[in-house]
Amino acid sequence: MRLRPLLPEDAPVVYDVMVQSFADLAARFHEDPAPPPGDPEPGRLRIRHLATTDPGGAWLAEEDGAVVGAALALLREGLWGLSLLVVRPGVQSRGTGRALLERALAYGEGARGQIILASSDARALRAYARAGLTLHPTAIAQGVPAAVAMPAGVRPYEPGDRSMTDAIGRHVRGAPHGDDLDVMRESGAAVLVLPDGGYVVHRDGGVGLLAARDEAAAATLLRAALARVPEGSRATVSWLTGRQRWAVDVALEAGLQLKVEGGLFLRGDTGPFSPYLPSGAYL
Repeated sequence: MRLRPLLPEDAPVVYDVMVQSFADLAARFHEDPAPPPGDPEPGRLRIRHLATTDPGGAWLAEEDGAVVGAALALLREGLWGLSLLVVRPGVQSRGTGRALLERALAYGEGARGQIILASSDARALRAYARAGLTLHPTAIAQGVPAAVAMPAGVRPYEPGDRSMTDAIGRHVRGAPHGDDLDVMRESGAAVLVLPDGGYVVHRDGGVGLLAARDEAAAATLLRAALARVPEGSRATVSWLTGRQRWAVDVALEAGLQLKVEGGLFLRGDTGPFSPYLPSGAYL
């Protein structure tokens, strides 16, 4: 096995490894795998973006000339996060993931805070706990939402909202999403804002990120995202911890079902991390 820097042009093969890895994880948990997006470009865009903004956290593992794993980590104003760690099925549990994680963690040396969002894979949970981060169990809420009224005051994101979204990001986790938010929009996600209150990112019924100044604003934004789910379609609200009771209440109010799944790992100064639903890709 050989490790080398992950370059923007590696995005297609890294995307393929990611899709295979997630499908294998679903199969091992006897779950129906989510169908891969019809358009792979949004996923490839995320890989290219982070390989460009954070080359020190972007690594590939190769074996006999073939890509078998990848890691992406980011740094935002002293806050480190693990965006991706995948190993191709068939070559797992041979040290590849551990080697990639070591490189990604090295990129975060000296960071004031660290964040990892983990699946329920026992190997991943063990690795992140052994890395010194503290586990916070999480739940996911899913289902077809009951009729949810669109709250007043919420509107689509506009370029002039950037200073507000940056300030809210610093308020909840100590660092803004900055250009990462623009990349989410470029990849097809919708961003809604409550002026001076916060922002929420959603796509295809899934809430991908929510940050707010207080719980009342956060609940309003979550209701707005659920109100935008097409009638009869499923909604997903992820990374619910015990500190996000406001989100649990809104999800149950909308008729979604809760299931314990995965975990949030934190270390150091990550801000209050509430009211906040992190992004799987951008923490």
